[in-house]
Amino acid sequence: MREVLPYILRFVTLLLLQVLLFNNIDFLGYVNPYIYLIFFLDLPISYKTSKSMLLGFLMGFIVDIFANTMGVHTFACVLLCFVRNAWIRMLFSSLNVQQDKLTLQRVGWIDYIKYIFVLILLHHTALYMLEAFSFYAFGVVFLRIVINTVSTMLLILCYEFIRSR
Repeated sequence: MREVLPYILRFVTLLLLQVLLFNNIDFLGYVNPYIYLIFFLDLPISYKTSKSMLLGFLMGFIVDIFANTMGVHTFACVLLCFVRNAWIRMLFSSLNVQQDKLTLQRVGWIDYIKYIFVLILLHHTALYMLEAFSFYAFGVVFLRIVINTVSTMLLILCYEFIRSR
């Protein structure tokens, strides 16, 4: 139970931060960071894909309810969780990762940025493409994907930097 309790607290805290604070940020109509992705990026490497997909469904579903987005967060979170372990195996196959968690301090800046960039980009691409469900305004959708990927990455890197201190 002691091992699970920090994850439950992190799940609830990040969910509340996203729903109550970050969903209300809409800077210039483009910037809307998704801080709740920290939860999925911080899951242990040994955590099974099926369990993380279930947590992704739960987190995405709750965010969808509060954001009134009809399943786009659910799909994007489940997709991120589905790809996460395969991406870790591909990215860190040559590295000797003895620890069960990928943190900025353990793998270094470059590898950690590669790790979170691809997963956040995948999440945001799925999210905004499903939200638009059209190629009509592809430029606007592409701009939102890029801006929000960068803003979410910066927030997550700040969080990791502070946590590593």
